[in-house]
Amino acid sequence: MAILFEGKHLPTLKELIVSNPPNVPSEAAWIWGPEDDVGRLNLLTPNLVRNVLASESTHGLVSSLNWDISLPRDPLFNRPALHHETKELGAGSCIHDDTIIMNTQSGSQFDGLRHFGHLSKKVFYNGVTVDQISGDDASKNQRIGIQAASQRGIVGRGVLLDFATWADETGVSYDPFTRRGITLAELKAIASYQKVEFQIGDVLLIRSGWIKKYNTLRNGKFEQPINRQNPSLIGVEQDEDVKEWLHDQYFSLVGGDQPAFEAWPKKTDTYLHEYLLACWGVMIGEMLDLEDLAAKCKSVQKYSFVFTSALFNSPGGVASLANALAII
Repeated sequence: MAILFEGKHLPTLKELIVSNPPNVPSEAAWIWGPEDDVGRLNLLTPNLVRNVLASESTHGLVSSLNWDISLPRDPLFNRPALHHETKELGAGSCIHDDTIIMNTQSGSQFDGLRHFGHLSKKVFYNGVTVDQISGDDASKNQRIGIQAASQRGIVGRGVLLDFATWADETGVSYDPFTRRGITLAELKAIASYQKVEFQIGDVLLIRSGWIKKYNTLRNGKFEQPINRQNPSLIGVEQDEDVKEWLHDQYFSLVGGDQPAFEAWPKKTDTYLHEYLLACWGVMIGEMLDLEDLAAKCKSVQKYSFVFTSALFNSPGGVASLANALAII
């Protein structure tokens, strides 16, 4: 049964699969109009933002979700590491500039809607094609670029599910550097453990412990050989239960402290990235530093907060550094 939100009927995943035409991915929820470029950010309405600002910032605690920009030292998926250069503007001038060169997905970042398409249908969110993003005429087309989310601005209610702390306190085994799917049963158990209730439009953040373990590495170097192109990673499981839950909760964004949000490598024929980004227009945060946030949430026993992110205003951009804050 469709979900009602501020007068708009939001279809469940089962309703989408029944009603979509054959030339559109069966799970596609392109429900915000043919020209829409921001997907589920449409849930962050003025009314929602007003209510969040009035109700969530009760302790005045601020937490940055942005990891050291130079980390990880050896980014996964064969992405290049940061290059940072500082120069004095003229000898003895006592004036400096610096230059930073990096892949926008090599640190704390959000995947934009141009990042990952539906692989079998060869289409991105709202029917955008590969040619529109990287073809001969791509320079004339900014559809679903990261600038659309940047110009809109992101403010909403964030919710942290702290898998790492829950697992440590309940005796559940895990290794963030080994493929380990976090199941729907576990996500619901964490929510119950933390006394969290979800709302339409929430920003879902899941702490897996990946950054915590990385921070223990000597000089930021992996101690064991690692497949940088296809690493083994903890993350949200890719099964049908998780997929349906992620859709029907109507999160505005999702993110975690690991490099892929979902468990890697995949065990299914498809990636969650295909559904979140291409089908539903849900941007994905990766390698968000949730360590300080987790400590502060635990200290006040409150796991919801004001979430903000000011993404790059990059016309046609694929992704952006997160530039995110939580205010508890």
